[in-house]
Parts: sequence; C-alpha cells; structure tokens
Amino acid sequence: MSITVEVYRGAGDRPGGEIREALVGDDLPAALARGRAELDANATAWERVSLESRYKPELRLGEVVEVDDPVLGAAWRGKIVGIAHSESDSEIVTKLDVRRPL
Repeated sequence: MSITVEVYRGAGDRPGGEIREALVGDDLPAALARGRAELDANATAWERVSLESRYKPELRLGEVVEVDDPVLGAAWRGKIVGIAHSESDSEIVTKLDVRRPL
C-alpha cells in the first residue's frame, strides 16, 4: 500500500511537486508529518536576496534577520540560507543569502 498526499500552496492555486519518500512507506503518521513539513517549507512564495555587510561572525544559518531596505523604503525580515566571509579591499566582509517572502 502507498499513501498519496496532495499539496496545494497559497490559496490552493499552486500545486506542489510530487513527494516520493521511500522511508515513509505505508505509515500514515509519517506521511502526514512529511506533508506538513512540505507545506511549512513551501506555503509562501520566496525570493532569494544576496546582501553584503561588514564582518558579522555571530550570524548563523536559519537565523531570522531584519533588513532596513532604503530601495523599498521599508524594513523586511528573512531567513539566512547562506553565509560566506571574504576579504575585500583590506577588510573582511560577510555575504548573506536571505530568503524572504514575496
């Protein structure tokens, strides 16, 4: 027996991709948990934004940060999904990839 979980995102107008999870098998609680995780991860449309800042070693993956964006004229929040540190013009900089909702 296999379990089918249909996932629709947002207002129900964006069907999600097919989930194939061999380890779930016919375990209904595991399938429901997997479906919930997929919904949580993809319920909102996201945009990936690259930012550069002075060196900030305290930042961690998964941390939620607030960005004061002068272009938008407002602050927004997003989740850090990538961090890189490098040297540029004799100073250390932190480059962030932040995922924010659209």
